[in-house]
Amino acid sequence: MSLNRYKNLLKSFSFQSFLWTQFLSAFNDNVFRIVLSLVAVNVAMDPAGASRYVSITGAVFILPFVMFSGYAGYLADVINKRSVLIAAKSFEIVAVTWGLFSFFTGRIELMFVGLFLMASHSAFFSPAKYGILPEIMPPEDLSSANGLLEMSTFLAIVMGTAIGSVMYSFWKENLSIIGGILVLIAVVGTILSFGIPR
Repeated sequence: MSLNRYKNLLKSFSFQSFLWTQFLSAFNDNVFRIVLSLVAVNVAMDPAGASRYVSITGAVFILPFVMFSGYAGYLADVINKRSVLIAAKSFEIVAVTWGLFSFFTGRIELMFVGLFLMASHSAFFSPAKYGILPEIMPPEDLSSANGLLEMSTFLAIVMGTAIGSVMYSFWKENLSIIGGILVLIAVVGTILSFGIPR
């Protein structure tokens, strides 16, 4: 019975739209973060400088969650969660476009701004992502849907980290290619977000 429930969920276009939207969001975040970490290590002139840059990368990524998560949860309560998800995904396009620009310039300060924008998008995306499931899923499917959501989120984190490293090794001399790929993924994710049920 449980296996059939998973199959039925995965056949649902609206649930697939939701799952792919959040997967691509987490994937993009982690690709950008790992690429920026590797750039920081290579920009630094000495091991101490590299360590400092990596620490700054982690702090910049976490800061928006500390600053905005409370507001994001409130926003997801007072505004339609689907609208919040679509708006957050649309903002992701802005964030990764900034990232693309920063890769063109090669300036790590601008890359940190891009990372802050990406993390801000995630901070507003997450409460709506978790809060919308009870509203769009029947109670008997909620646990299965939560399981698939968690699995796909962690898969996106692992894949984003691994693939981001590979992308950097291929295109570290031309980071704008990575930026262009991130923009494309953000656009696809935003289009898919319109398939999330009201």
